[in-house]
Amino acid sequence: MTDKMDTKPDLIQKAKDMAKSYHEGQTRRGSAGFVPYYDEHILGVYNILKDECQIDDEEVLVTALLHDTVEDTSCTLEDIERAFGPEIKEQVRLLTRIDGEPFSVYARRLFANGTDKTILVKLADRLHNLRTISYMPDIQWIQKKVKQSYTDILNPLHETMKGIDGPYNDKINKLADMIEDQILTVQRKLKLKI
Repeated sequence: MTDKMDTKPDLIQKAKDMAKSYHEGQTRRGSAGFVPYYDEHILGVYNILKDECQIDDEEVLVTALLHDTVEDTSCTLEDIERAFGPEIKEQVRLLTRIDGEPFSVYARRLFANGTDKTILVKLADRLHNLRTISYMPDIQWIQKKVKQSYTDILNPLHETMKGIDGPYNDKINKLADMIEDQILTVQRKLKLKI
């Protein structure tokens, strides 16, 4: 008989393989210049959840690995559903920004329809983006993203959490605090006034 713990690495590894394949050739600015997007961002978000938040929920970790596949690659929601089922597909759908959709509209949609698991992944995504944002050359773009972190994520998060009584509320609050700390770090490092 197979132990449930034995199946976790297989599904997570399957998600890692799928994300790495779809993101192949994509790069992102990091501390070492341009680095593979999968290695820098996808694993960065995954590791925030797994290592820093001690999340071992397979659905959350798989969703973290796949959170940008539909938005940034040729992967479709149907591909996600075939490989991982309807729950993961729905989480990825909620995390996928529709082409041309303003971030504020996307964030409202996510917070109105997301679960604590979806919100966890979004917060880890934003935290990782803020940790690597200082490598971007456009200060005005950085200021916009930092401001957006408050207006579209942290400010509505507190209201959203009043309606969610899930097992990850403490982790969500921890990530929100980490985002605020990271915003302050970015502001000091780049001498930003927001």
